[in-house]
Amino acid sequence: MPYGKYAECPCCNKIAKGEADIEEDFGYRTMNNGKIIPQSYCRECRSAHCEAGNPKH
Repeated sequence: MPYGKYAECPCCNKIAKGEADIEEDFGYRTMNNGKIIPQSYCRECRSAHCEAGNPKH
């Protein structure tokens, strides 16, 4: 799947497909070069300060 159309959280393995689901579950970030990409971790895991493979929620 093209980059930006799919996101998977390395902590809880949540998957989002498509821009609307990615926005809702992950959010986006703007890189230094101006490129907008999905956040690596889902919103829940970022809030819980989760580490890859060790869900805290």
